[in-house]
Amino acid sequence: MQRLSIDSIILAGGESKRMGRDKAFLPLCGKPFIQIVAEKLSNYSHRLIISTNKDESLYTEYLKDIDAQIIFVKDKNPYSGPLNGIVSCLDVLSADLVFISTCDTPLLEEKLIPFFTDSIDSFQAVIPEVKGKLQFLNTLYEKSAINAAENLYKKGVRSLHRWVESINALKIDQKEVEEIDPNLYSYWSINTPEDYQRIKKLWKEKYGC
Repeated sequence: MQRLSIDSIILAGGESKRMGRDKAFLPLCGKPFIQIVAEKLSNYSHRLIISTNKDESLYTEYLKDIDAQIIFVKDKNPYSGPLNGIVSCLDVLSADLVFISTCDTPLLEEKLIPFFTDSIDSFQAVIPEVKGKLQFLNTLYEKSAINAAENLYKKGVRSLHRWVESINALKIDQKEVEEIDPNLYSYWSINTPEDYQRIKKLWKEKYGC
């Protein structure tokens, strides 16, 4: 796979209230979610930025073999939502394009990344519409869009929807996403113990463990 000139952010700073334990460390076949997502992103990105509210030593054992530069960023305002995590990463971004992912979507189809990169053109973001909802995460942004997010955040805005409304975003139809990710699993967040049991079953069917 060809590495692209992008930075990738993994949002891992949530409280995981519905799950009852940190989703980043839930295992599938012995690998925690955070490692699975990082491995996928490293196929296309040289730099992975982990947005978290915990000590980085908790992650290093799982990420030590990832073939990419790993940077840890603490949220400016812990547990204040995904926009806070995104804005907190702004100072360490070096690429013009940024893929923003979440740690709770281990079924992310990483082949969406080059598709989004080819699609973004003169837009500031590529926003898929899946099952009637706009997907603001597990997609691609220009760095200028992150600057816009910071300006809004300073004004008290915390909504991803408000942020994306303020920038020049290209909407991607679900059918285009399905050509790469037929089951749309890239946009299935594992939020509850029931979700976790379902994904463990799917993972076992696919990988045998």
